[in-house]
Amino acid sequence: MTNNDNTNQLNELAARRFLECIKAVRAIGNLSPSALQILVTVALEPGISMPELEKKANVSQASCSRNVALLSEIHRLGKPGLGLIVATEDPIFRRRKVVRLTENGQRVLASIVDIVR
Repeated sequence: MTNNDNTNQLNELAARRFLECIKAVRAIGNLSPSALQILVTVALEPGISMPELEKKANVSQASCSRNVALLSEIHRLGKPGLGLIVATEDPIFRRRKVVRLTENGQRVLASIVDIVR
């Protein structure tokens, strides 16, 4: 087996894993790339504030709020959300919200991470 064959096999394996990740994400719901980025950022930084989340995810305040609502229990206009994250009042700065994964969000992300490994 040549070095080129090994590279092709690794590329194919990576492509298959990536495809499995896409399928897992699509099974969650209709997530935009921004919503997925918000979800992963919250997973990496539990308790992140909304302004910090906007900066880390490089999204506007409106986009961040919309995506947090989608990923929460109740979406905008009272529609059901995905229940993957929860935004709560910051106990120190009460005007600020902090965001964490729910237990369901932790399970969903763990299953996606397992695919990547």
